[in-house]
Amino acid sequence: MTHAPSTRSCGWGVGAGARAAVTTSAHDGVTVELVSSTPTVAGPGDTVRVTVRVTNEGPEPVEDLDVDLGAGWRPVTSREALARWADEESNRTAGTRQATETVEAVPPGGSADVTLEMDVDADLQLRSDAPWGPRQMSVAVRDAEGTADVLHTFFLFDPVDGTGPASPPAEIRLSVLAPVTGPPLDPADPEAYAAGVDVLTAPGGGLAGTLDLAVPDGGGPAVSLAVDPAVVATAASSDDTETLAWADAISGTGTSAGPAPDVVTLPALDPDLGALAHAGLSDDGIAAAANPELGVGGWEPPSAWSTSLAWPVGAPDVETLGAARAAGADHVLVPDGLETRGGTAATALARVETPRGPVSAVVADPSLSTALAAAATRGAGPTLADARRLLADTAVLANQAAARVLAQGGPDGEPVHVVAAMPRDWAPDPAAMRSLLEELEASGWVDVVPFTDLLDRPAPRVEREPLPGSEPDAAELDPATVRRLADARAAVDAYASVAAEPATLAGGIDAALTAPLAVAYRSAPDARGTAVESALARADELRAGLSVVPRGTPTLISDTGDLPVRVRNDLPVDATVTVVLRPDDPRLVVEDRPTVVVPAESAVDVPVRVRAIGSGDVGIRVEVLAPSGTPVLQPTSFEVRVRAGWETVGTAVVAAAIGLLFVGGIWRTVRRGRSARRTTGERVAPAPTEAPATAPTPVVPPRQSQPEDHTA
Repeated sequence: MTHAPSTRSCGWGVGAGARAAVTTSAHDGVTVELVSSTPTVAGPGDTVRVTVRVTNEGPEPVEDLDVDLGAGWRPVTSREALARWADEESNRTAGTRQATETVEAVPPGGSADVTLEMDVDADLQLRSDAPWGPRQMSVAVRDAEGTADVLHTFFLFDPVDGTGPASPPAEIRLSVLAPVTGPPLDPADPEAYAAGVDVLTAPGGGLAGTLDLAVPDGGGPAVSLAVDPAVVATAASSDDTETLAWADAISGTGTSAGPAPDVVTLPALDPDLGALAHAGLSDDGIAAAANPELGVGGWEPPSAWSTSLAWPVGAPDVETLGAARAAGADHVLVPDGLETRGGTAATALARVETPRGPVSAVVADPSLSTALAAAATRGAGPTLADARRLLADTAVLANQAAARVLAQGGPDGEPVHVVAAMPRDWAPDPAAMRSLLEELEASGWVDVVPFTDLLDRPAPRVEREPLPGSEPDAAELDPATVRRLADARAAVDAYASVAAEPATLAGGIDAALTAPLAVAYRSAPDARGTAVESALARADELRAGLSVVPRGTPTLISDTGDLPVRVRNDLPVDATVTVVLRPDDPRLVVEDRPTVVVPAESAVDVPVRVRAIGSGDVGIRVEVLAPSGTPVLQPTSFEVRVRAGWETVGTAVVAAAIGLLFVGGIWRTVRRGRSARRTTGERVAPAPTEAPATAPTPVVPPRQSQPEDHTA
């Protein structure tokens, strides 16, 4: 056995590790970490060699430290027992002491590597009749005063072949699902969201690393992606070349993108399905909130992204799964819950009945999810202890799967398929995750496969713990505010129908009204409140784009006529509207509901045909409707003076006046004809001698004698 002082920094396989000791010695700055353990799977006749690093983080040198290797011969048969051993905060060691080495001195800030060995046959009595699977192993560092640190880890035993995993009892299929979600969107500052996407997708960013794992260089196991389309749409419209390249690569359209990643789509902007479920919205209201019009460029999801997945937060309830169904999701990921009863290994699919109908649930494995995420997070440093824990955990699953196959009467079923789901805020270490996945796949009992391979399989017949019916989370947006956003969205959608392409008008507002529902806002309630008010203000601003221009009080003097209504359109698109007048008095009847197109940023007069029944002042309410019949602005009112019959009376008066003038003219003409200068009747030539017998005798009025009448 060897040991040597060292001050080297830790490489792969050295880090925080699975350490859970309670310090009882004076050297509370002493830690132990697993450097190597060979072989990965030991068999009869093998010698297990374990190298650990003892580090002194205290201000004083330490001397005469004993390093003890302990191991147990009993297999770990349950995942609960495995987790307890890995996470236990105690100085308990595994089995009996198998080997001991002494470290003479470690200076402050220094370290020493120590190698210990144990013979599988002689020390542990493990031979070909021993069961396959993981065993507990520990490394303890002690001084004269007590225990300084204890490392809990595992080694794996194969009774058939000690050179590798020749006889795993069953194969486990593993899919690793990583979310591709962005920062919360502030409706008042969409440019900040775009800038955040640029940062995440730049080299070294969290989403850049996630994509690296989905399309690894040189092949190898890959993670699958659950993609928020809003992130990719924003990236595809970026001015940053690296962000554009990322968008092309994740869409599988880049010239050097390599194979397309395995992708399922999340609801756009990643809304909190729990908040939607507990707000009492209708199915249509939930679907509208979960599928907003993004209004970002012309990007369209690739046709291969046809499978939709809802991803609630934490442990969802039945109501939340029902909301996912209303949102149109094909499947719902359950990050926590629906555990199998009795520790049965089962494929991660379940059918859940909800008030809105059955749902296909994908049940994530919390233990594998936590272990993988912790081991492969940027800055955490992957450890060999992490890898050994993952191997041991999947080995227990393989044993359980084999037992289930035997219980069902033979190995005629497909392998158990489990899912590890990474957290939304995960910033991966791509190299660490690739190393972990490669080691798992090299084990012989784990096959890393795409997530979508799971989705077409039938759900197994296995009993699971039920989900609660309704259990709202305190971090959700409150139901009243969710309903305010939903009502505003319905109003905006109706309003946008005035445009030939409603999405071009309402897209940005629709996204703004979904933004405050984002899961990312759960951890920022104050910012979420600001986002709510900004979104509602933007909706009100859009709906102020159409208006009726006020005018004076018109007078209607005819029985029929047109009342002009001036409609102004301040929107950037043409608007098709219907103008409806509603009198408050039956003396005025509206005979028309004209529909017109009001050009963008202009105003038009819309004539509405009316008929007067009687005279009086009539109040009229003006409504402007979208083509769907929904009002697009608050009704306005004006008053009209109705003077029915005035036009007829006026015409008669004018006609009478003209008649009087005509008669007066004739009379004046007749009067002028009676003057003394006109020729008298005596100067007219005598009538013919033979007058008609029937001719009347003219009556000549008497006149005064004139001198010439007495002329001879």
